[in-house]
Amino acid sequence: MLAGIIGLGSVIETAYLPALRRLSLSSGELYGYDSDPLRNIEGITRCDSLNVLLALPLDMVLITTSSLHHLPVLETVLQSKVPAIVVEKPVAATLPQLEKLQMLLGDPQKAARVLALDHWMVRTQACRYIRNVNQISHIEAFLLEPSGFNAAGEPIALNFVTGDADTRQLRHPDGVIADIGTHVLAMMRETIHQLGGHDKLTVELDYARDRLGKAISAGDFTTAEGEALLTGTLSDIPFTVHLNKYAGPAGGQKGMRIHLHDGQVINIDREGTNEVVERISAQGTERGLIAGPLYDRCLLDVVFGENSLFAQAPEEIPAYTQRRIAEVTALLSLQQQLRGNH
Repeated sequence: MLAGIIGLGSVIETAYLPALRRLSLSSGELYGYDSDPLRNIEGITRCDSLNVLLALPLDMVLITTSSLHHLPVLETVLQSKVPAIVVEKPVAATLPQLEKLQMLLGDPQKAARVLALDHWMVRTQACRYIRNVNQISHIEAFLLEPSGFNAAGEPIALNFVTGDADTRQLRHPDGVIADIGTHVLAMMRETIHQLGGHDKLTVELDYARDRLGKAISAGDFTTAEGEALLTGTLSDIPFTVHLNKYAGPAGGQKGMRIHLHDGQVINIDREGTNEVVERISAQGTERGLIAGPLYDRCLLDVVFGENSLFAQAPEEIPAYTQRRIAEVTALLSLQQQLRGNH
């Protein structure tokens, strides 16, 4: 497979490329372009322009630019002959962009080529313990990232791959609602979808706070949220989502607890680079482990592997993308409600 990568930032260097190397995909098959001429990554043959990249006989393009540039780049790639286009989350970064995207995808031929990707959409192992969606009472989901402290004793984010201090100064709209809330909604919705539930989604904001624990004020279009609590329903099942980028040294919980009507709890969580799946009942706890980084599973099962979504079920790709669009739309709508129209 000849793959092109547009956007050679940190997510490629710290997540995608290590995963592709572990999957033993030839680095000679990877070509890339970035608007920053200084970005060069070993293992990716850099092209001098986007047009040069798209002139290659590519089998697939991955769009991993900054989120505001996803849609403009996608529009350009759709004018090429590339048959498969993967867009990193969020597939678009504003409500007007999402409206324009839906117009583009109104063309069935274009919709069949575009997959909106969120690597948490493969976290559906709870399905092995649940027969159908009617067994579920409610869901508690969470993404609580560990954090450190600066010299002033204030919480600072850590890089999700390396664990080093993240020196970026996060600004709205890159707070937890639209940044990591997408992961949790994708995980929940793909699980419910596999269990036969419908795709109706409602989301409300209970609260949002900044890095220092202060509330976000209406009219504040600069400060990023560091913590938020969302509530809502998915296929008429109530849920809560707790998001926190500054959960302290004890953070690291990343998953969901699915409560069943019979009292059982199906717990999905991350432990280091591994996935833990537990069925907790009055009889005890049944525990399973899925080894390996999540990006490996996502790229193998969804994008590149012989049994990938593109290979085995290409007709389902438009529906996957529509679910990701609905999630981003709901989260960006919360941003509008929190801060005011902007």
